[in-house]
Amino acid sequence: MADRPKLVLIDGHALAYRAYHALPPDLATSRGELTNAVFGFTSMLLKVWQEERPDYIAVAFDRGRTFRHEMYEEYKAHRDKMPDPLIGQMARIEQIIEALNLPVYTAEGYEADDVLGTLARQAEAQGAEVLIVTGDTDTFQLIDEHTRVLISRRQFSDTTIYDEEGIRQRYGLGPDQLVDYKAIVGDVTDNIPGVRGVGEKTATQLLQQYGSLEKIYHHLEEITSTRFRKALEAGREAASLSQRLGRIRIEVPVELDLEPCRAGTFDRERVARLFQELEFRSLMERLPEPVGQPEQLSLLAEEEPEVGVYRLVDSFQALERLVERLASASAFAFDVETTSTDAMAAELVGLAVTPQHGEGYYIALAHKSRPRPLTFDQLGMEVEESKVVNLDWPTVRERLRPIFADQSIAKYAHNGEYDLIVLRRHGLDVANLAFDTMIAEWLMDPASRNLGLKNLAWTRLGVEMTPITELIGTGRNQTTMDYIPPAEVAAYAGADVDMAFRLVEVLTPELKERALWPLFTQVEMPLLPILADMEIAGICVDRGYLEGLSKEFEGRLAGLEEQIWEAAGEQFNINSTQQLSDILFLKLKLPKNVTRRMKSGYYSTAADVLEKLRGHHPIVDLVLEHRELAKLRSTYVDALRELVDPTTRRVHTSYNQTGTVTGRLSSANPNLQNIPIRTELGRRIRGAFHAQEGWWLLGADYSQVELRILAHISQDPALLAAFHRGEDIHRSTAAAVYSVPLEAVTLEMRRVAKTTNFAIVYGVSGYGLAQQTGLSQEEATAFIETYFTKYPKVKEYVETTKKLAAEQGYVETLLGRRRYFPELEVKSRAHAQVRHAAERMAINTPIQGSASDIIKIAMINLDRELKSGGYRSRMLLQVHDELVLEVPEEEREAMVGLVPRVMSSAYKLDVPLKVDVKVGRNWLEMEEVGSEDIAS
Repeated sequence: MADRPKLVLIDGHALAYRAYHALPPDLATSRGELTNAVFGFTSMLLKVWQEERPDYIAVAFDRGRTFRHEMYEEYKAHRDKMPDPLIGQMARIEQIIEALNLPVYTAEGYEADDVLGTLARQAEAQGAEVLIVTGDTDTFQLIDEHTRVLISRRQFSDTTIYDEEGIRQRYGLGPDQLVDYKAIVGDVTDNIPGVRGVGEKTATQLLQQYGSLEKIYHHLEEITSTRFRKALEAGREAASLSQRLGRIRIEVPVELDLEPCRAGTFDRERVARLFQELEFRSLMERLPEPVGQPEQLSLLAEEEPEVGVYRLVDSFQALERLVERLASASAFAFDVETTSTDAMAAELVGLAVTPQHGEGYYIALAHKSRPRPLTFDQLGMEVEESKVVNLDWPTVRERLRPIFADQSIAKYAHNGEYDLIVLRRHGLDVANLAFDTMIAEWLMDPASRNLGLKNLAWTRLGVEMTPITELIGTGRNQTTMDYIPPAEVAAYAGADVDMAFRLVEVLTPELKERALWPLFTQVEMPLLPILADMEIAGICVDRGYLEGLSKEFEGRLAGLEEQIWEAAGEQFNINSTQQLSDILFLKLKLPKNVTRRMKSGYYSTAADVLEKLRGHHPIVDLVLEHRELAKLRSTYVDALRELVDPTTRRVHTSYNQTGTVTGRLSSANPNLQNIPIRTELGRRIRGAFHAQEGWWLLGADYSQVELRILAHISQDPALLAAFHRGEDIHRSTAAAVYSVPLEAVTLEMRRVAKTTNFAIVYGVSGYGLAQQTGLSQEEATAFIETYFTKYPKVKEYVETTKKLAAEQGYVETLLGRRRYFPELEVKSRAHAQVRHAAERMAINTPIQGSASDIIKIAMINLDRELKSGGYRSRMLLQVHDELVLEVPEEEREAMVGLVPRVMSSAYKLDVPLKVDVKVGRNWLEMEEVGSEDIAS
């Protein structure tokens, strides 16, 4: 068997369908072309190619109506037609197959399964082993000594290969019995009737006893169960039909010629061009080397050289020549090489720069020699592998300082915030960081999968760059950049700055063409160094406070555990969902209509289930409190202590400027935007965040900014008037919808109105509002209808936005920030759920995105005011609509006036921008000291 060549047969339609339904439906290129099926199909093909190393590969496809339809009109009648988005991707899949030079087999009147079966038997006759790759278990009947089937499990990339023994273990039958098994039990998917009244277990037992369908009917009188015997008698004709429908034909008019199927006879450059167009850079690394062809060039753009000229700056004379070139340049790109991805912990290893594309210069600063054992007879002794040439950083820094500080020289970078922080920590400030290629790509496509430099260079320039893992390795064998020889790093880092420079030249006209240049140059790029300042500043965190809180929570958890056991009448593992399921639904017999049975056989105890069970038994509230407390302790209290910098005694969060599709900033390590605020226990965590000795924390929060933006964009007269009157907008909404005077609005009315106000901004349906408010779905739907009656321009905004998103494929914020919705071009019913979700996001994006833009402008303006005024106050945090500053005692009064004035004037809306201000020694104990309500 081992000497037989291997043929892989791909079930084209089945694999495409499986990929389409398994991968995110909005997976698309930066141009909006949907690619989930194409990517999944290609990924699986390359996975099998890489793991199985076949000698031959071929693909089979269905072709039109088959003999089974003529035999039985209802065959596959319940199947939906191929979804429109998949139809649009089939041509791309065919392009992939053609580019890989793989033959395609089809036969008029037959399904792909029949073609596969025929090819498999012909391949066996020609001495080959066969592996069928499919998403359809029907092909299991083809398995024999020389044919196996690969099929994906729940996760598309998680595959299993079935042989004869695998089939016996799964079904208790041999592959040759599966046709008869389906003839008895039928197949809902293909609408094969089977025998009514005989299930899987009985069918298996009968086939195990008698061997085949024919023998079952031959021994029908021996079947002791009257019910099953009568069912089989009545279903004899249906069983015979089902058997004919389910049997794969192996004598289809196709002829296998193995030589054209030989794997690897493709033009790598042609495949690379197609992958570049589809933005499949990650798949290039998995593409096998073509057979019998010279190694292909890695650069696809014909007008550019294959690579640039990348040099190691190995002397101070060379450094002087580089400094002269940089000083006379109008712009240069730069990039740091370090020991860590954490900018606040990284040590500077080297610095790369280039004043033009096609070049790159690397200055080694802190490389180390890597010792290695000598020859065998000197085993145990160690010597330096080679002498490393580093230039002295203080000297290099002084020579570069005037150039990096020169405002007239534009600086380019990719993920420049990281570089700024590292260089500033090492004593070198960067002025006029004019272009960050990662931010530019993100602005043009907020959902881009190509934000990394390697991916971006691939999709935009056609350059296949060296991944960093080729230098530093992976897993346990991974090292850090300071142990890589400078000459090797010079080529890598030189390419980084070269590609960044080239990308600036490519991305600049695109930003201008899409009218994103003002947003890029006036908002996103000026914000970048401000975020770097905030990350470096960090915020004080009291470890002792957190330790005390952790112990308190530990004690409360122990007490809750005792109460839960007492309520349950026994001890059990509260964190075990299975044990909790048994207690709640079997022992205590709580209602099961609010839960769902899991595949494990137990009932779900998820948070939404427990919320619906509140009030049914005291144990429910106790379990919910236990869960909240345990999460707060592990996720926040204990985790935060570990993130306090031992030197600064502050935590330095990392702000991601490109982390969301709406334009909002995201925060990580720790995520300070997720510090709980809704519950009393959660709020106490904020008490650990405090100002330095003698200073204050000042929090300035936009009040209901998204609803104010909704009023501005929709121009709804009632909303505009309510904000101009300075009313509580939620109380006003309640009064309008419930048709009662303002003074008659109850707290419950206001709660429902508040939820509705924000639900409308997020495009929530009646069902969604019902889930959030406790109203019935009918009541919630009626409430929304009444809401739209009172605010008709809001309804108009919602409908117009959905229509606009579908027509042009994107929506915009007030400042022109775009978010694309390629999935809204889909009209297929099968995509209704996806389309509705996209419509909700489209409704929300102009609102939430505009709020994000406004606070970014406020941060830029406030930073300018603080610096021009010579203030020591500084911004520390941005948490959605709130800014947190650290303010010295003597500037407190000035900041209480300055901060809200700057924030409220950040953007001119047709309603006032209101800013609430609080001051305190820590983030928890902040008291309102005043607010500014200035009409812009």
